[in-house]
Amino acid sequence: MASGSEWSELEAYWPAEEMVRDRERVKDKIAACYRAAHPTGQEPSTGDIDSWRESVYEVATALKDLGLGQVWVFVEYRVHPKMNPIDVLLAGHHPQGGLSFAAVELKQWSSVERPGLAHLAKGLCAECRKPGAAALCAQCAIERVYAPCFSAHKKHPAVQVRDNLESLKQHHSMFDDRYVRIAGAAYLHNLKDPQSQWVSQVMPCPGIRTFTARQPAKLREFLKATFSPLSGADAAEALLERRRSTALLTSETGAVVNGHTRFSLVENQLRAVNEVMDCVRTPSAGLKKVYVVRGRAGTGKSLVALTLLGDAIREGYDARFVSGGVASRENFRSGARGYGQKFMTLNKLADKHAPNEIDLIVCDEAHRLTERPMKGSFYMRDGESSVEVIASRARVPVFFIDGDQRLFADEVWSEDLLIEEILKLPAEVVEIGFDRPLRAVGSSTFDTWVKRLLDGAPLEWKAGDGTESEPFELYYSDSAARMEKFLQSKLDTGASARMTAGMCWEWTDTSGTFPDVAPEEDWARPWNAEDSHGTPGVPKRHYWATAEGGFGQIGCVHTAQGLEYEWGGVIMGPDLTWNSSSWHVNREYVKSKAIRIDSDEILTERLRNAYGVLLTRSIRGTVVYSTDPATLELFARLKVPKL
Repeated sequence: MASGSEWSELEAYWPAEEMVRDRERVKDKIAACYRAAHPTGQEPSTGDIDSWRESVYEVATALKDLGLGQVWVFVEYRVHPKMNPIDVLLAGHHPQGGLSFAAVELKQWSSVERPGLAHLAKGLCAECRKPGAAALCAQCAIERVYAPCFSAHKKHPAVQVRDNLESLKQHHSMFDDRYVRIAGAAYLHNLKDPQSQWVSQVMPCPGIRTFTARQPAKLREFLKATFSPLSGADAAEALLERRRSTALLTSETGAVVNGHTRFSLVENQLRAVNEVMDCVRTPSAGLKKVYVVRGRAGTGKSLVALTLLGDAIREGYDARFVSGGVASRENFRSGARGYGQKFMTLNKLADKHAPNEIDLIVCDEAHRLTERPMKGSFYMRDGESSVEVIASRARVPVFFIDGDQRLFADEVWSEDLLIEEILKLPAEVVEIGFDRPLRAVGSSTFDTWVKRLLDGAPLEWKAGDGTESEPFELYYSDSAARMEKFLQSKLDTGASARMTAGMCWEWTDTSGTFPDVAPEEDWARPWNAEDSHGTPGVPKRHYWATAEGGFGQIGCVHTAQGLEYEWGGVIMGPDLTWNSSSWHVNREYVKSKAIRIDSDEILTERLRNAYGVLLTRSIRGTVVYSTDPATLELFARLKVPKL
């Protein structure tokens, strides 16, 4: 039961088909959910119950009759305690593809009258309530109705829908994504009175229709235009995720580990921290629990890993941080002020610790682990895999993984193979998914655009309009020099900026001074330096993304992965080019150890992964440049703004 002064989420959602089939049972379940979510466990009103039995059933039946029974129906949906609940939020797929949602305001009114001064002034604005007012103001005239059942003016149902949509977009991160469709409508299923039908003939909010009991066909037209018969299960799962932040994690590492930070954990991030810490405090009495946290780039995996490390340390537990990514681990170690010894290499963990000796081990970037621990270029401990080392040394092990970031042949651990390896221990796997981006100003639009681009099914860039613009800035350039000039202007304002490139130019120099990266005539820059160099003003390799002076060199996927900066430039080379309708690999230009991959299909996948990493390092904006004219033409066709 909820406690305190705020609502918790009302977890009442089913496919429309199930709601129709089990009408009475579902009604009782909604009532139980209502009590559990209410701050004081209050019973729902008779009106609420009637609405669930009648109004919600009407919508669910309409969906089922249209062959849309697998659209999910969320009842009394709220995503924030202070948000007014949405009577019904529908989740499914749009007929033209992609996720689709609809907020439906339900009214049981049997009559409704036009607003007017002849009625009681209750519900009108202050100007209209003044004695002697001659006429309604323009806003009240269009946005208010008179409801006899309340003896008061109320918002026009379409206005309530508009308010619900605005609140939903404010509090739910998914609707930042301009590729996710959201519609709204009001449905007055008891309104049969001929004199009241005028309410459906006005539209106070563009695009939001109001349907009455005399217009069942129009309601069905709306539903058919909004949803396809595909299962809405994945849309329902997406609706149950949330998020939002714009600070650089590397600058906040010390604060995160010490428990003082601007970052706020939300939804599954918070769930992961709470569940893991509960297990650290009270380990499982049966099989060992091993947590596997999956999430795309920028969804907060490293943030949660560092948070867990800090929470465990402050509560007196022995905790360690290991990672498949060296650069990110070393940057976090450097920023963790006083806790650097908690960041370990995998071979030290294997050699120096016994099974179950450490209370908690968090493994960031598990997708970059080799099959077994390595020392230099040599594999260690023939009998143990990397996963087994981590899972066995900790009482509570946690792996953070994104299979789409695997780059080379020796990065063997996909989510499925990782879980399979854990189950051999034996152990119980607990999976948690992070699905919404934190990086890129929390831009779901950019996250979707990058994923679809690299999957070979690109979308036009949705930059928004003057009233609701996309916060993340994306550009393309046909000039590396112009890209650099733009990023330099951001650097001059005090923002952080870096340029990266695909690994398709030879690496002849380790000092960060020789211009190996030469994508166009009259413009070339050096790769980032190695750690052993002595060039003044040039950061060592592991700190290229975060230390002052890194803008003068071109970073690669090794030095960028797991890290971030405010503005980024990505140079796409001739190794991966767009070929009419798909990505094409050109092996002669692959200058990294990825060339050891024999399959062209897998190599293409890994190159797409590499560019996916580079494209998702920025939190404010990205400029992408390609040496390939067809790829540049693709960006233009996708309506990406050109510098």
